[in-house]
Amino acid sequence: METLKKQSLFWDVDLEEIDPNDHKNFIARRIFEKGDLDDLKWAVDFYGSDLLKNIFLEEVDKIDHKSQNLWFLYFNIDKKECIKKQSTREHIAFWKK
Repeated sequence: METLKKQSLFWDVDLEEIDPNDHKNFIARRIFEKGDLDDLKWAVDFYGSDLLKNIFLEEVDKIDHKSQNLWFLYFNIDKKECIKKQSTREHIAFWKK
């Protein structure tokens, strides 16, 4: 079955409205979290590995932790590079010295 026609991936949207170019981040995020090997193969063939990696890096904070770990390994990304550090400088005005 074609990835974009899978109701199991896109249960909450009208399948006829999904555009693979306009909605690539949404589609890739669903594949990262709920897809199978056939969906991954479709995404690599359609978007390419480099674009998928970039989409993952853009969307990493929206992807569940279990799925993140898989894709960190798949794309050979050091997880520490993607952790957003909280800045304390913005909060200093509210803290007592």
